[in-house]
Amino acid sequence: MVQLLRILIVVSFCFFIGCTGNQSKTLTQQKIENICQKKKSEATKPTTNLSLSTGSEGPKYQIGITMSSDFISGKDPNEVYRQCKISLSS
Repeated sequence: MVQLLRILIVVSFCFFIGCTGNQSKTLTQQKIENICQKKKSEATKPTTNLSLSTGSEGPKYQIGITMSSDFISGKDPNEVYRQCKISLSS
C-alpha cells in the first residue's frame, strides 16, 4: 500500500511539473506570415515531392503528391490566408 502511494505521489508530481513547464510560446508576426503564406499556397495547388537516392541495390525514386483539405474543398486561397491570420493572431 505504501509503495502504491509513493508511485501515485511521484506520478502526480511529474504531471504538475509538466503542466507548469509547458507554457505556450507566442508566434512572431513573421512566423504567422510564413505559416499563412504556406497555407495559402497549399490551397492554390497540390504540392509534389521528388526524391532520388542510390544505394547498394541501385537507384530509388519516390514521388509524392500532397493536397490540402482546403484545395480539395475548393476554398478561396485568399480566404484561407485571411482566416489563418485571424486564428493565429488571436
